[in-house]
Amino acid sequence: MKKILLILICMLLSSCSNYRELNNLAAIISVGVDKGKEDEYRVTFQVVNPGQLTKTGGNSPGLPLINYPIEGETLNDAYRKSSAFIPREIITSHLSLLIIGEEQAREGIYPLLDAFERAKQTRSSVLVFISRGMTAEEVLEVVEPIESNPSKSIISTTENNKNMYGIGDLIPIYELVSMFSSEGKAPIITGISHSKPKEGVSQSQNLEKMTPAVIEVDGIGLFKDDRLVRWLDGELARTAQMILSESKSTTFPFSCSQIDSGSNNEKLTLTTQDSNSTLITKVSKSEISLRIDVSLSAFISDYNCNMDLEDPKTIERIEKTLEDEVKSQINQVMEIVQKEQTDVFGFGEQLSKTDPKYWEKHKKEWDELFSKASFLININSKISNTGMRTNTFEMK
Repeated sequence: MKKILLILICMLLSSCSNYRELNNLAAIISVGVDKGKEDEYRVTFQVVNPGQLTKTGGNSPGLPLINYPIEGETLNDAYRKSSAFIPREIITSHLSLLIIGEEQAREGIYPLLDAFERAKQTRSSVLVFISRGMTAEEVLEVVEPIESNPSKSIISTTENNKNMYGIGDLIPIYELVSMFSSEGKAPIITGISHSKPKEGVSQSQNLEKMTPAVIEVDGIGLFKDDRLVRWLDGELARTAQMILSESKSTTFPFSCSQIDSGSNNEKLTLTTQDSNSTLITKVSKSEISLRIDVSLSAFISDYNCNMDLEDPKTIERIEKTLEDEVKSQINQVMEIVQKEQTDVFGFGEQLSKTDPKYWEKHKKEWDELFSKASFLININSKISNTGMRTNTFEMK
């Protein structure tokens, strides 16, 4: 939050001709959009309270952020109406986060993106999330002890999850606009929720709890056109990101008996360091076939099996088990997206480049063609190392 304050100060003091008092500004850093009454939007503008960002700001009571929920027929209508409640000049140049409520996302998000693309002050790098099981307004109400800024908490948590488990991803507005403006690929957007505070617990009290309400990366939303149609969770959400080569690292736990039926019933964990996928779409005699090639590099991060890791055959069996599991999960994900008739992986986009004549002729029926296409999955894994030791230590 102090960084935001410093940026605002630098911006205001860099030129006398554009000088504006910080205390006269209301910097919007996050926007939440929910379905309102009838055909209206309920828009939550989250504004920085500068007096709470410094130790000398004790004269200004309250939290470091203030939420202003406003109803309007359009985003800009709500933005202008907010002037009746926000007592300072409103600026959006520091806006970094757009959260769209699940109910609104199921009705369509395209009109919202157009408004942000047209705004002069707002950057197109604003990140987009979908609030799951709650409104965007409710998500923006949580203030955590570690990150008092919800937008920073959401972005940092998603980055951390992307690096360590692979479900979350950061999608800016310009990337979504690019998908909607091109053909053959539907979006996937990260879901966000939080563990709600107990009834009667205020946000200031939440900051003092050992187990406070916290922001949570909550699956990924599959879109068809501009509408949310389904959620993927856990392993399947992670696997969908792996197909897109967006999973930096993740874990695959196995029982030892899965590797070797003669082994004990303990566990081992494989942690992937890198994964890359190649997607291929082919048309032969009017039959469409899809191919997914995935290469994985992993290391052993937990190992309590009684198999000898110094034996190359043990490593081969572990690699084969990993390949079978990844293939099974990709198969489940593909069955789901084909059932929903939404090509979130861009097979159609790939076909439009390799066979433009066929694509131009059949693009209007691509969703149906995609849902009936056969697919082949090839997985190639390699165990790069076993950590700081080979076999586990023996209990005496």
